[in-house]
Amino acid sequence: MTNELSRKQRLHFFLLNVAAFAAIFLALGFIILQLLQSSAYRQTDESLKQMAENADRIKIEIDRYQEDNPFLDPGTTMPRPPQSQSGNGPNNRFNSQVVLWSADGKVLNKDVLGARFNELQNLKLDTEKLNAVTEIKVASNENSGAKLTFHSITISLPDADHDDVAYVQFLENTDQIAESMSTFRTILILCMVVFWLLSIAISYFISKQNMKPVLAAWQKQQEFVENASHELRTPLTIIQNSLQRLFTKPNRTILEESESIAQALNETRRLNGLTTDLLTIARSDANEETLDRQSFSPETFIHELIKPFEEIAQLEDKHLLVENFAKVPVTADEGKIHQLLVILLDNALKYTVAGDRIVLQSEISGGDNWLLEVKNSGPSIPDDEKKQIFERFHRTDPARGKETGGYGLGLAIAKQIVTAHKGKITVHDWQPQGVSFRIKLPIK
Repeated sequence: MTNELSRKQRLHFFLLNVAAFAAIFLALGFIILQLLQSSAYRQTDESLKQMAENADRIKIEIDRYQEDNPFLDPGTTMPRPPQSQSGNGPNNRFNSQVVLWSADGKVLNKDVLGARFNELQNLKLDTEKLNAVTEIKVASNENSGAKLTFHSITISLPDADHDDVAYVQFLENTDQIAESMSTFRTILILCMVVFWLLSIAISYFISKQNMKPVLAAWQKQQEFVENASHELRTPLTIIQNSLQRLFTKPNRTILEESESIAQALNETRRLNGLTTDLLTIARSDANEETLDRQSFSPETFIHELIKPFEEIAQLEDKHLLVENFAKVPVTADEGKIHQLLVILLDNALKYTVAGDRIVLQSEISGGDNWLLEVKNSGPSIPDDEKKQIFERFHRTDPARGKETGGYGLGLAIAKQIVTAHKGKITVHDWQPQGVSFRIKLPIK
C-alpha cells in the first residue's frame, strides 16, 4: 500500500471517528437537556394546575380583593398577620402570584398584590391559551430592561358568580430554575467541547490502530504474491527450457530426449501441486472453504492412513511407529484431517534419514479432545524458527526445501485446517533430538 493511499485511508478513519464522537456527544447533550428541563419544570407546572383547580383558593383571592385585605383568613373577616415566608400553607406561596383580571384586561387586585405589583405592572392578559400552562416573560420596569420569567395558567370565571372578575391568572416565578438551567447548559456545553477535543486525540490513536491490521494484511498479501511469483517462475523456466531444447533437435527420438521430457513432466507435477496449495490458501483466506463434518472412527481412519507411509518408511530404512489409542468416534472433516496428517508425515519422511524414527500417536483426552502427535528424530528446529514455521513460504532450510520439492506451504495449510476445526497445533522439541507436532481437536 502506497504512503499516499495509507494516509488517505487513515484520514478517512480519523474523520469517521471524529464525526461519530461528535454525533454521540450532541445526541447525549440534547437528551440530557430535554430530560432535565422536563423534570425541572414538572413540579412547578403541576402546582399551577392544582391551584387552578382549587375553587377554595380562587374564592379566597376574590374575597381578599373584594374586602381589600391581603391578610384575610378564610372563614372570617378578621385580619391575621402574615405567615413567615418559609411557611408551607396554601395561602403563603412565596414564588406564586394570583392576578384577578376584568373582562377588558385590567388588573383588579393591585392593592392585594402590593409591592409585588411593581414587578407585574407590564403584565398583559392573554386569553388565547386558557387552562394551559405557558411560559411568559415580564419586564420588571421600563428603564432596566430586566425581565422576569414565569410559568402561568389562566382560567375564565362566569360573570354571574364573581361580578367583575372575569379571569384568574396563576403565576409561578421560574427565574431560579431558568438560571440553574442556563448554568447547567453552559457547563454541559463546555464539558462536551472538552471531551470532544479529547475524542479527537482518541480518534487519531484509533485511526492509527485501525490501520495496523490493514497494513499488515497488505504487507502479507504483497509477500504472498511475491513468493508465489518466485516459486512459479522456477518450474515454468525449467519447462520452457526443456521444450525449447526439444525444438533445437527436431530429428531426435522421444527415447533420446526422455531426460528433458521427464524433467518437464516432473516440474509440471510440482507446479500442479503448488497451484493446488495456493488455491487452498486463497479459499481459506476468502472464507470460501466449508468443512464436511461427519462422524467416523479415528482408529480405523489412522489404520488406513498409515499404510502407504509404512511402505515408504520401510523402503527408506526408517522406523515408523503408530500408537493408535483413540476408540471413541469423532466428528470432523475426514478429508481435511487426512490432508493434515499427510502433510505432517510427508514432512517427517522428507527431513529424516535412514535409521531415524517417526511416531504417530492418536488418543482421546478427557472425552472432549482428539490428540494427534507426529514426532520424528530428524534435525531439531531452532526456537526462533518455531514462531515462523507455520507462515506461508517459510522454510527452515531453503536449500533443503528445494531438494525435497517443498514450497513452505504445507504447514501453513495444516494450521488452517486445525484452526477451521477450532483446534490448536503447536511445535516442540523431541528429546534428545527431533521435532514434535502436537494437534488438539474437539471431537464434537
